[in-house]
Amino acid sequence: MSRTKGAAGERELRRLLEAELGPGISRNLSQTRDGGHDLTGVGPFAIEVKRYKRATASMLAAWWTQAEAQAESAGLRPALAWREDRAPWRVLVRLADVRPGLGPWPGIEWTAAVTLPAFAALVRETGRAVR
Repeated sequence: MSRTKGAAGERELRRLLEAELGPGISRNLSQTRDGGHDLTGVGPFAIEVKRYKRATASMLAAWWTQAEAQAESAGLRPALAWREDRAPWRVLVRLADVRPGLGPWPGIEWTAAVTLPAFAALVRETGRAVR
């Protein structure tokens, strides 16, 4: 059940990001086997996607640790997108990605939660090409 909800969340987020950024975003279908991030083609970001009824602070911290590790192995910047039931999507990014010169420092305490349109603006600002 949770795997189905997670896959549906990935498809939903992909559609929303393509509406904001244009085509070229896809689900990483080998992520489960390879331990990689969930969406590809989102500029310099490796996005980990979570879709849960309710996200606690400890869940967000664990998910962020996972996002950081996956982004590092892919040579990309970490991003954690999550949505709780009946709530909008939010995206956690490093403060250094919002304001260059701040770090980058590891850990969730050095992140900012932004709306999906704000994240799309950040992707447009940093460029769609992977750096």
